[in-house]
Amino acid sequence: MVMIQSFADQRLLYDVSDPVHPKLVCSIANTSAHLVEGGIEWLKPISDAETDIVRHSLSGANDDRIGTFPVRLTSGSWLPDGSVMAYSQRAPAADSITVWLYANQQMVKLYSYPVGIGDCICRFGLPPQVLAVSPDGQYVVSGWESGKGSAPIAVYRVSDHSLAKTLDYTVVWAFWDRTGHRLFMNGSTNTTQTWTPETGVADLPGAALWSYLPGLSPDGSVAAYTAYSDPNFREPRVYLYDRKAGTTRMLLDKLRTEVVFVKNGWVWYLEERTCAAADSCPGSTMPTGKVFAMQLSTGSELPVSFAPGEDPLTQAGDIYRFGFVPGEFWPAT
Repeated sequence: MVMIQSFADQRLLYDVSDPVHPKLVCSIANTSAHLVEGGIEWLKPISDAETDIVRHSLSGANDDRIGTFPVRLTSGSWLPDGSVMAYSQRAPAADSITVWLYANQQMVKLYSYPVGIGDCICRFGLPPQVLAVSPDGQYVVSGWESGKGSAPIAVYRVSDHSLAKTLDYTVVWAFWDRTGHRLFMNGSTNTTQTWTPETGVADLPGAALWSYLPGLSPDGSVAAYTAYSDPNFREPRVYLYDRKAGTTRMLLDKLRTEVVFVKNGWVWYLEERTCAAADSCPGSTMPTGKVFAMQLSTGSELPVSFAPGEDPLTQAGDIYRFGFVPGEFWPAT
């Protein structure tokens, strides 16, 4: 099983036993969800002072409440056992976002940061808002590079709610490793960097910028991302970075974007085409609606065949919102 998030803010759960003939198991909207061992978890608001974590077993029809948070919410980052959770809150017409932390059965306000003023009329838009609890439950990273007036992304300790690290103001995205608390981040340097409290900030050997929508393989050994192969931002390609070897390679020299791992050794990605005069994206590219798969050991590109109504395009309902967000890709453990 694999769960990916679409630009339409849906979580799509697929059975990828055969990655070129996947089966849509379910589509989840209007709430955060994680794929965990043996099932799926999501947030279910009960009242203004209660949100349940509901776990559904994929082997049966049982829904079990495995935890409760003392607030109403539908979006957040939490550990599977419900012991640590972070969420952000923006009041209507407010120019700031407040980040809250739930740990040790207490809800505390971590901090607030300003919302910048900006936009990007480009293929991928502004960087997404960052909010994630580290897999070991020790840190929370949050922030949003949304334009002029934005504040740097920050890392806070869960144990004492103190500021652990303010990232460089040029860092526009950050996400955690599969385990522990190693943070991957991209900024104004020509390489992807990492941070841990033990080693500080360091360049990732052999890595270029993981420019757009980066994500890790289920075992965390390989990263996949989209970047442009030309300085005019007209030729998007998909790339892989091997963490053990410290090497980067282009998957194939064609218009392709939004590569995500669906299982170890297999990726999906989108075919792109140059925007025509009648399209609303002059000088850029857009998805054709076709999804391709590649088995990395062979390098062969294969079309992904979805059953009628089960492809991401149909789920999104709009080709301009058709796509994958690897940051919400949660492999089964």
